[in-house]
Amino acid sequence: LLMVPAMLLVALRHRHTSAAPPRRHPVAAAVARGWPAGLALLMTVDMWFAPTVFAPWTLLVLPAGYLLIGTWRRQWGDRRALAAQLAGAAGWGGLAVVATVASADVAGVLVGVGWLVHAAWDAWYHRTGTVVPRGYALWCAVFDVAVGFTTLLAVLSR
Repeated sequence: LLMVPAMLLVALRHRHTSAAPPRRHPVAAAVARGWPAGLALLMTVDMWFAPTVFAPWTLLVLPAGYLLIGTWRRQWGDRRALAAQLAGAAGWGGLAVVATVASADVAGVLVGVGWLVHAAWDAWYHRTGTVVPRGYALWCAVFDVAVGFTTLLAVLSR
């Protein structure tokens, strides 16, 4: 019973400066920084073997994630950032409506292009580090590219 208070007392009385983190090999450091991209690739492996056309409503998920995360992180102090997110939501919403009423092939192309354009949106936020964490933007960019390309691949393979 006395061990925990004794350990706490020792920890409080003997504060030491923290050691410098160990130096990593540059490749290991790059892998550590890029793990979200690896996770996104792992999550999309099955799409490369069995490409499918995603439904148009999936385009609404893209801006919704940024709006929710940006709200949670309190990123809307800059009204221009909020205006850009709402304009993006309107753009992807409009694209989803057009894809819903279009023929199956045109809808598939619109959905694929919508996901690819969102990857560019992700790259912008990864570069600026605003609205969402950089790791999320990296994951989302890689995921969106995989979904966009496999959707277009599914349309072209019909």
